[in-house]
Amino acid sequence: MDVIVVGAGPAGTMAAEAVAKEGYAVTVFEKGPLRREKPCGGAVSYRVMKEFDLDETQKFYERRCLGIFLCSPRNDTILLTDKEEEAGYLVMREKFDYQLVERAKKAGVQFREHTYVSPHIENGKIRGIKTEETAEPCDIVIACDGTPSHFARTLNIYRGNDYNQATTYQYQMRLDDTEIDEIIGNNMEIYFGHEWAPYGYSWIFPKRGILTVGNGTWLYAIKKRKTNLKRCLDRFIREHPVASKKLEHAEILYAQSAMMGFTGIASPIYLDNFMLAGDAAGFVSVPTGEGIYFSMASGRIAGEVAVEALRAHDTSQRFLKRYKKKTDEKMGADMRWGYWLRRLVMDKERNQNNLVRASLKDRWIYDMTGRLIGGEIGYKTFLMNYILRPDKLIKLM
Repeated sequence: MDVIVVGAGPAGTMAAEAVAKEGYAVTVFEKGPLRREKPCGGAVSYRVMKEFDLDETQKFYERRCLGIFLCSPRNDTILLTDKEEEAGYLVMREKFDYQLVERAKKAGVQFREHTYVSPHIENGKIRGIKTEETAEPCDIVIACDGTPSHFARTLNIYRGNDYNQATTYQYQMRLDDTEIDEIIGNNMEIYFGHEWAPYGYSWIFPKRGILTVGNGTWLYAIKKRKTNLKRCLDRFIREHPVASKKLEHAEILYAQSAMMGFTGIASPIYLDNFMLAGDAAGFVSVPTGEGIYFSMASGRIAGEVAVEALRAHDTSQRFLKRYKKKTDEKMGADMRWGYWLRRLVMDKERNQNNLVRASLKDRWIYDMTGRLIGGEIGYKTFLMNYILRPDKLIKLM
């Protein structure tokens, strides 16, 4: 094999597809089944559709997301809608991810599921992967194995700490579609308030006959507040003044939890014959937790750089440095400015209240908030627009 990809999520499939399209041999190793329901809220921004040519007729989604409902810690609420009806999609990950797998197969990608792998190292450099039975050599390994990454830890590039990692907990809850349409509609709902998720937020994302209801926050907040996210979520469902009324007839089907890694969780993200992409490399939005778009973008770039390296017959760390350069050009501003944006509008309840109230009162702020959360504009653009409009910034703060 020319390239081995570890992990069959959005980052892995996009990386493998990019390699296979150029005629190189690539295999994706997945530790579990290819059809699996991954813990995730399941919100996909519209830019995924635009940049990755997804075929809407394939019904990879459960609902079109046409609005974003926000609830402040004081229970002020607002519904942000997109004039172009391009807010995004609400998906179940089993269906969405498998659509990407099927697409990659058509490009020539091979898959091996139920196969746990580790780095195969010779003379201090990664030379492929190893399974329980054998070693599989290749020219380049692209690890897209999530948070915390087994490959990053084994290769001693994992830098996870309480400030660049978060944890989430959610339920998939059954509710009749008629009731979902009536009380929630095609809107993703976000609830602020430290009482329900300290320094994070809670969510309700509607699907077909299913509500994904969850919460998430940083590891430092979990320790600082001695928080148990399951207990917080149970109380949110029972007692939140707004959400509890919408969820009173919903039935819990099963629970899910996951870790999330952000900028700085791994460094460097490339070595000789190796690149790290997706959640494993920290390509996740700091303010919102959006990961699917950034995983797909980083995965595709990793695949494209792998092709360049194979053509140049140079898979050294020096050559693969261009992977970092290209991801910085594509997503670096969002990764860097995300922390500033979080401090501005997310970490304090006062700021969360101001965001909702200002959006209610000012159409310009309303539009900017919706465009940001919907993924239409990046964080740097959002903040620079406010710097250019100090009158709006005063309202926001």
